[in-house]
Amino acid sequence: MAETTVTTAAPPAKGLNIPEETQKKFPEFVGLIKNSQSMNEEERQYWVDVLPIMTEDQLNNLKSILDNEKKQLEEVNKEYDQGVKEDARKFNLKFDEIKYKEKKRILAEEEEKDEEEDKKREDAALAELANL
Repeated sequence: MAETTVTTAAPPAKGLNIPEETQKKFPEFVGLIKNSQSMNEEERQYWVDVLPIMTEDQLNNLKSILDNEKKQLEEVNKEYDQGVKEDARKFNLKFDEIKYKEKKRILAEEEEKDEEEDKKREDAALAELANL
């Protein structure tokens, strides 16, 4: 079986007793077992302990199960990340909408002040014309 590097979000198992021979002969399995989120410490230790006596079919089945778990977790993490990004995008749109409304309010206030000043100048000009 080909060796591959295993990386997942799961913290590596601690306190496992992994014989050096098992680590050397089954590095991929040990990595998958350590990173499995569906196992507790006792279950991890059990699978590490039985690796050397498992048949090829049993090893293939275990690998299939652990690979499937890893893929499902990666898919869930990907969907979660996409959901977080979508939520952030929606929040930013909402945040931009708030900024837009605030700018619109400020512009309306400035326009109102300009109209008041125009009205005062107009009244002053009319008063000056009336005095002529």
